[in-house]
Amino acid sequence: MTTPTPASTDKPNLIHLANSSSQSALWALEELSIPYTLTPFPRGLGQAPPELKNTHPQGKSPQLITPSGRVLTQLSAILLYLLRTYDTEHKFHDPDQSVEDATREEYLVCLGVSDLGSKLGAKFMFAGVAAMAPWFVRPLLNKVKSTIGSMVLDPDVEAIMGVLETELEGGGEWYSGRGEPGRADFVLKFFVDLGVAPGYVRLERYARVKAWWERCEAREGWKRALERGNGYDLDFPGKW
Repeated sequence: MTTPTPASTDKPNLIHLANSSSQSALWALEELSIPYTLTPFPRGLGQAPPELKNTHPQGKSPQLITPSGRVLTQLSAILLYLLRTYDTEHKFHDPDQSVEDATREEYLVCLGVSDLGSKLGAKFMFAGVAAMAPWFVRPLLNKVKSTIGSMVLDPDVEAIMGVLETELEGGGEWYSGRGEPGRADFVLKFFVDLGVAPGYVRLERYARVKAWWERCEAREGWKRALERGNGYDLDFPGKW
């Protein structure tokens, strides 16, 4: 079945799923203070609602429908588009970014999406399988979850968080290296939240990351994004 092409509009439309990385895209839109449309969807305990496939065949969120009608997916790509298109005062991105700074930004984005996200996703998967399994196999699966977590996943998560701590050395307040958050900050906020909410990451062990996280939480743009969204509870294991 062919996915319908969204109609063109004069402002971007964020297809927003509750309790997801879409919250970071919503945060960026609020920081940019531009007109936009928000199309919210609730999130159950299972997969994303099938209606998300009406605008993109993968049926994932976030999705951003641009004024030309193009549908963008993947948080980092959506943020790249938003900042380069609408940040005309260059508050959240540097159009003259050096190769070194651009490489560092991309590294931090990948560290969040590919590394931290995958390790936390694996922990969620093992926790979910164990919680939803029949009672007679649950003890065995809990043992597998605990063993893989302590031997493989937890050390990896701690190593990644250690890198993020080091990247803030020198007194910088943001991973952007500038006076305001940038693409790496918007991306990393979600993945750090994904670890903090279920207790997989304890921020008190990482003083610089904790201070950065608190700065994110204190921003008016973040607060407005929480008000406009339809929920941001990432403690999925606590719901199973």
